[in-house]
Amino acid sequence: MNLIEMRKKLAQLKDQMRALVEKAQGEKRGFTEEEERSFGTLETEAEELAGQIKVEERAQQMAMGGAGAKKTPDDPDHESEFRSLGEFVSAVRFEPGDPRLKQYREMSAGTKTSGGVFVPPQFSQRLFEITPQEALVRPRAIVIDADPTSPDASVTMPVLDQSTGSNIYGGVVVDWIAEGATKPVTDAKFTDMTLTPHEVAGHIVVTDKLLRNAPAINTIINRLFRGAIAAAEDDAFLYANGTGKPLGAINSAAAITVARKTANQVVYADVVAMLSKAKLGGSLVWSASQSILPQLLTMKDEAGNLIFQPNIADKLTGTLLGYPIKFQENAPILGAVGDLVLADFGYYVIKDGAGIFISASEHPLFRENKTIIKAFWNTDGKPWVAAPFTMKNGYEVSPFIKLGAPSA
Repeated sequence: MNLIEMRKKLAQLKDQMRALVEKAQGEKRGFTEEEERSFGTLETEAEELAGQIKVEERAQQMAMGGAGAKKTPDDPDHESEFRSLGEFVSAVRFEPGDPRLKQYREMSAGTKTSGGVFVPPQFSQRLFEITPQEALVRPRAIVIDADPTSPDASVTMPVLDQSTGSNIYGGVVVDWIAEGATKPVTDAKFTDMTLTPHEVAGHIVVTDKLLRNAPAINTIINRLFRGAIAAAEDDAFLYANGTGKPLGAINSAAAITVARKTANQVVYADVVAMLSKAKLGGSLVWSASQSILPQLLTMKDEAGNLIFQPNIADKLTGTLLGYPIKFQENAPILGAVGDLVLADFGYYVIKDGAGIFISASEHPLFRENKTIIKAFWNTDGKPWVAAPFTMKNGYEVSPFIKLGAPSA
């Protein structure tokens, strides 16, 4: 294939990957085993093709400018855009005067975040293109994108109020009306929720020699920062207390705590009790601490059947009582509140702000020829319900269920 054909093929591969993600998100579920294999195959092929494209582009540049020739920003045919995130980061560190950085510095102005350069959208979007297999909350939540004019502005929106005197539909009452009778007044109960994007940052230390190798640093930044973003956001969207951070789903007033039967154990009765308190009809998913695996893998029902039978050959994927389960690296240890969670993140709202920004500084490690790369962005998140739902028969359920301590 020539360069044009390779670029077209790469675009097709990305479209196929995006279609798989959008299908899973649209149905509010994780990847099936077949979809996960397909996505992995497409991703590997796309990465290999992207590498071939870079080699071909470099070969053509050398052919046009002479062996070893390097175009400068003053050359009339100097590229107007960065070819990769690695090239962008390298320019931020070693060529701060590169004219290609000007527009991204200007895009950084007017935001509450300072000291960094706005990452080109084509690269930042890839960092946030997190699949349901990579992250728990973001791919399943309602995400409000940043406003181009005021990305970090707070957003206030109504949420259903399930407090005392309300019902599962926020106070909406439906009546059957006789012909000619007066229509009843319905009183939908809402309360306000304000989302204010907070700054969150991650950093990594690399050698200056590695940083000059744009293809290598591109792979490192994409993989490491992408994984770090997913883990940090899941941790906050699940467990944070809302002070300078998102309000975690299981720390909200909408969450229900199910008392475990026995301290430092997770038994079948606990799992059943959690499911019985969950708001059904949505897209539930389990979040678990890896420390409870020994008990999950040997857990049996009253008839002696194993409850959790994962696909060991496929990253330990599987279901628990019919719902997918994902193991969180930041989840509490076995026996602590929240070591097992059952949630429907269709009831969780994320508000993105400005970012991602990148800054690179050699000053703290100047004598070691190392650079600190910092990536930072702004986001907030809160549950879209103010309290558990009370159904018509008085039974209480919630989209957010956590396993607690034993009852006294």
